[in-house]
Amino acid sequence: MKNIQTIFTVILFSIISIHKLSAQDESEKCVGKGKFIIDAYYGYPYLAGKYVKDVANNNNNFNNSNGYSSNGDLQVSNLNHIGGKCEYMLNRMLGLGLEYSFAAVTGKYSEISTGYQNGTYVNQINHYTARMTKQRFLAKINIHFATSKYLDPYATAGLGYKVALVTSDNPNDQNSVYDVNHSFLNVVPVAFRLGIGLRYFFIKNIGICAEAGIGGPLIQGGLCGKF
Repeated sequence: MKNIQTIFTVILFSIISIHKLSAQDESEKCVGKGKFIIDAYYGYPYLAGKYVKDVANNNNNFNNSNGYSSNGDLQVSNLNHIGGKCEYMLNRMLGLGLEYSFAAVTGKYSEISTGYQNGTYVNQINHYTARMTKQRFLAKINIHFATSKYLDPYATAGLGYKVALVTSDNPNDQNSVYDVNHSFLNVVPVAFRLGIGLRYFFIKNIGICAEAGIGGPLIQGGLCGKF
């Protein structure tokens, strides 16, 4: 009887100790149930923007008999992706969230038009701006694993909606802009994301974040906060 009581006491003590240790470990993890996490990031690359920039630079051959060249006039800039994410932790492993991203490439260029003025033909240089943008809205699920006091590794999957638009202030381009916006750019307006990421909280509620994946930017990095 005494031996049974001793064994029971040891088992009970072990259960209490394990419970306390588990609770202590859980409290020391940087994220857990009920936490709200916000990320702000910059993502690279915007592949469509990179393609447009390469094509524009390779075909930059605008010049005239007066020696005017567009080499110093053509400007193509690729913003790549700017985005934000928010996530609510349902438990220590599972989080649900939302993500928004914006990407853009902008081209500024010049064209020469010839007009008849005061009895003679004159050349006029016109400056225009064309732009391609993409916006993505996703609902996401994150699975957190191997979380420690400072590190929060996770796998992520998301599905949502995207829209891409081309704009131009060149009046001669409007029909082409309309055709492009209603064709291949938005045939399948579905956005998705599969990836793996890591957050590092260098102080209690603020850290840095990085993620790699497919769907959207291949890599992204920025700042994160938790509440």
